[in-house]
Amino acid sequence: MRKMIRRCLCAAEAVLLLALAGCSTQKNAEKKPESVTLRAMQYEVENQAIDFQDLWYFQEIERQTGVHIQFEDIKDSEWETRLSLMFASGTYPDLILRGSLDVEEYGVSQHLVLPLDGYMDEGRLPNYTAKMNQETRERLTSSDGHIYQLGFLISQNVNTSGHFFINQSWLTRLGLSVPQTTDELLEVLRAFRDSDMNGNGVADEIPLEATFDDIITGVYNLFSFWGIPLNEEFVFVDEQGHMHFAPEEEGFLPAVQYLHTLIEERLLDVECITQGSNIWSAKINRGNTGMFSYWRLGNTALKPDVAEHYALMLPVHAEGAKAALPRLIDDIEFGAAISSTCSNVDAALRWLDAQFETENMLVSQNGRVGDTLKKREDGKYEVLYVPGDNELYKTVPVICGQFMAPSPWYESVYIPAEHRREKSRYCAVYEEAGVLESVSFRYLTNVMQKNAEESARISRLKTTLKSIIDQALVEFMTQGVDAERYARFLEELRDAGAEEYRQLYETIYHRWKGV
Repeated sequence: MRKMIRRCLCAAEAVLLLALAGCSTQKNAEKKPESVTLRAMQYEVENQAIDFQDLWYFQEIERQTGVHIQFEDIKDSEWETRLSLMFASGTYPDLILRGSLDVEEYGVSQHLVLPLDGYMDEGRLPNYTAKMNQETRERLTSSDGHIYQLGFLISQNVNTSGHFFINQSWLTRLGLSVPQTTDELLEVLRAFRDSDMNGNGVADEIPLEATFDDIITGVYNLFSFWGIPLNEEFVFVDEQGHMHFAPEEEGFLPAVQYLHTLIEERLLDVECITQGSNIWSAKINRGNTGMFSYWRLGNTALKPDVAEHYALMLPVHAEGAKAALPRLIDDIEFGAAISSTCSNVDAALRWLDAQFETENMLVSQNGRVGDTLKKREDGKYEVLYVPGDNELYKTVPVICGQFMAPSPWYESVYIPAEHRREKSRYCAVYEEAGVLESVSFRYLTNVMQKNAEESARISRLKTTLKSIIDQALVEFMTQGVDAERYARFLEELRDAGAEEYRQLYETIYHRWKGV
């Protein structure tokens, strides 16, 4: 009997030891990685103040990975300058996050950021690579065959940046129809100016509000009325595959003359030349503006009680012209890069890849599960509601974070929020109306591979040409322009390399198309 008891005690002791060993093994398996601190240069949108250091989302990623990030946040308007100064200094952060990066220059040529394709092939970025497809990988591959960046992609059926919106409440009060031509638009804007729409007895209405050199809120969009899809690169491709340099187009002169008329008659806010998006939105939110272009109405910088007065309108067209706005494609933007001097590449990869885990990634854009986001029984994630006044930026990075969602995968896991469906509806209207350029300029800027020499030459030429063009636009808009002055402007552009610039893009485009 005693022997049997001893055997039972020994067996129980063995079981206990095995259980303790199992617990120890489990604890070791669940042991968090050793805490690491890395430095990151982080892009920040111009009209948002984001506390990256204490953002709930990044605290959660730190909890999961053991990686703490010291953020240096840089506004959009300062990004390019600060990036150049950083690389020139010889002292680099471990990570470069969002914004933009010339990977041909800093990766292929100077080797200041690390190639990441090897880590992908080794399975070191499993969440990220699981969401890529072959097309995505090809588009991210640089001229030397390596990949120096993690891409940022949100597929959401968007085909243009700036839709036009007009104050439907003002039109209704005045008994006016939505204008369809440039002449009709002049008459509507004059009526907005002269009819004391806010009833305060002061001529303080802003018939047309804008910023300057962009294709969301800028006056660049107004060139679409003359069939010129003016973009920040000044080049575009027609249906026949011919490359055009926008200032040389037939409609460019009447377009700038029209802009001068708008400013001369106080129909376009003259401060559009210098103001940024913060001032632009503040003016519209006073409820005193007749027309503008913007990404969409809902969940933007616009106050809901102001936005509700506006309706989508098609771009008007000049006589004999067909309206053409710049076209977008599912654009793969720069997401992240690891610098060549990164102090801990393993930690950097771990921290980045954690953000591409499906729930983490969707939360980064839409907010916490159970709060603004829910997971449905079918496994898809659905937005419950979108906080007003861009409140999401207080907890999650939204477009300042990491995201990789090609269309088929995205549709399999996500039900878009209403504001994204709103944008898709606008895009469908513009597509059906045929008011977009036939070939997206994004193929020229973000898809076609340029070698380091081509990229550097295009960049230098663009800097010079943009300076000439924007200075001339300011002069033409404020002082007017005749055919003689315009001819001198074109000659100055030719002397600065406009034809070489156009031909470079044409050569790269034909090579990409296999012509």
